[in-house]
Amino acid sequence: MDGRIKDFFTEHEEEILADVAALVAVDSVRGESAPGAPFGPGPRRALDEALRIARSHGLDGEILGDRVLVVELGAGEPELGILAHLDVVPPAGEWTVTEPWTMRRVDGKIYGRGVIDDKGPAVVSMWALICARELGMIKRRVRLILGSDEECGSGDIEWYMEHYKMPPRVFTPDGSFPVVNTEKGRTHFVITAPAYRGEGLSAAAVSGGSVVNAVPDRCRAELTDGRSLETRGRAAHGSLPAEGDNAVTRMIEELSRMEGHGFDVFRALRAVFPHGDVVGHAVGVECQDELSGALTVNLGVLEYDGERGLRAQVDCRVPVCGDGEKIARAFADALGEGFEVKVISCSRPHHVPPESDIVSELLKIYEEYTGTPGRALALGGGTYVHEIEGGVAFGAEFPGADVRMHEPDERVDASELLLSGQMYAEAVARFCH
Repeated sequence: MDGRIKDFFTEHEEEILADVAALVAVDSVRGESAPGAPFGPGPRRALDEALRIARSHGLDGEILGDRVLVVELGAGEPELGILAHLDVVPPAGEWTVTEPWTMRRVDGKIYGRGVIDDKGPAVVSMWALICARELGMIKRRVRLILGSDEECGSGDIEWYMEHYKMPPRVFTPDGSFPVVNTEKGRTHFVITAPAYRGEGLSAAAVSGGSVVNAVPDRCRAELTDGRSLETRGRAAHGSLPAEGDNAVTRMIEELSRMEGHGFDVFRALRAVFPHGDVVGHAVGVECQDELSGALTVNLGVLEYDGERGLRAQVDCRVPVCGDGEKIARAFADALGEGFEVKVISCSRPHHVPPESDIVSELLKIYEEYTGTPGRALALGGGTYVHEIEGGVAFGAEFPGADVRMHEPDERVDASELLLSGQMYAEAVARFCH
């Protein structure tokens, strides 16, 4: 542990948080593709703002393919890559401390969409490079890669890997401390069914959720007799559905109790997605293993209208022992005639041996800077290195921290965010000395 790193981050705390605030101010939710903005204007503005910040500190940066910003320091071929993202999930729900795009500091915590996922960690990663430069701790090259599409499929990194080579060691601050070396696979599938065309009462429109990898906290239904229904739940990350309360499955329960064939589609959905079942028990696909934990199932988005019919999106996090394609087929079989299930994406689980040098060295850094034992973790939520061989997650969420990721009032303790940056600077110094 180098005390100069701690002193550096303490001295520059206000500048660092000002950079975080500048990025939080950019609404970088994915939007419609446009020239120069393949993931929408918001993510592109975030790339431009991050480039402005990098150049204001004398760093050399370049936006590649309108998808990623690369900032480099040091000589020769890159020895270490740090991968963070600037796009965010929509600011759903009721924010009580601040507006989503206005960072605010209260009682030592900073609030705003992206302060922990992933704008705050991206900024302290950039400052890790600045620290290493100012303290003369770097010789070999480090590459900071800031992307713009992690929340909606990581098409940015897929493009990057088609055109550029990843450094031999890569970590992302898009996970948890101490080190995440195992990640579940992820299967995203869509369920469709035609609209009800018969007589009698039915649903005219149902809408709940906005992204598949978050537990929806609201759902609204309009009935053909003019009545409106609304259910409310609690948002959570899609990989941790048990921590939320799914407003969509709650609405399905309500609609399934209504009489008449106009609600048969919702009774069929209720049979496979009963409210509170987040492990696939109703369909018989429960599975778990010691290495990566249990299967989770999140019905994240539901849309229905009397013309186009039903479209529902489901996010499954699959342990090493599971098979995402088979799980999707089991849901299709359970739903039966009249429903179509289409797999949108299916990624395999990711595992890096705990004895690898990047895992062992990052664990040492964590122990030295926190004074607590470090261990390799398995995670249900896929991080930004899921498809990168040998890549691991190193923070930025500390054990036990209530950061409200993907929820209203997203927050992080400012001192913990700065401590993350100190550890990232130490990693740069050790791998790129």
